[in-house]
Amino acid sequence: MFKLFPYLFILSCFYCACNAPKPDYETQVELQYLDTLNDRLLGIKTLLDKVDLADIEERSEVIEHNLQFCSIKMEEKAIEPDEEMKRLFEEYRALDRLYLNTAKQYTAIVKQTEELFIQIKTLKESAKEKDYDKVVFKVYFNQAKKEILSLNSLAQNTLKLCVESESVFTRRQEEVETLAEALKK
Repeated sequence: MFKLFPYLFILSCFYCACNAPKPDYETQVELQYLDTLNDRLLGIKTLLDKVDLADIEERSEVIEHNLQFCSIKMEEKAIEPDEEMKRLFEEYRALDRLYLNTAKQYTAIVKQTEELFIQIKTLKESAKEKDYDKVVFKVYFNQAKKEILSLNSLAQNTLKLCVESESVFTRRQEEVETLAEALKK
């Protein structure tokens, strides 16, 4: 009887190994895909954290005020802008357009980012619980992916440009304020 014990032990180990729960690779892959989308959303959130809507709106107002002031003073003094001034004013106006566009898009980007975070969280829970079959999951995943890529593109074209324009704004602001001070005299 003791001679059969090792064989029974090996046989029972083999049986347990065959019937052990297998890792669900399909679910792991789905979760990895969702993590990739979540990382994109985190990148958008990082850009949102770098942009303050109130500051952007205030900058736009300052730019518009300074341009109007300079224009009025130059008309009063009959000063014709040279090429350098024209370039300065054009770059300054371009910053204003960038800030106006960013302010216009900001709230929509925030709202859509929050909605997509919830959607990704829901898809993760559904993947873990196997609420959807593979085909239905793919439909929801592809829809979320399309929306996130579109939102990412919008964020790159508005928020990232706004963040990157910080040094340009600072230089142009100083130049226009120096010009405005000269025109006051």
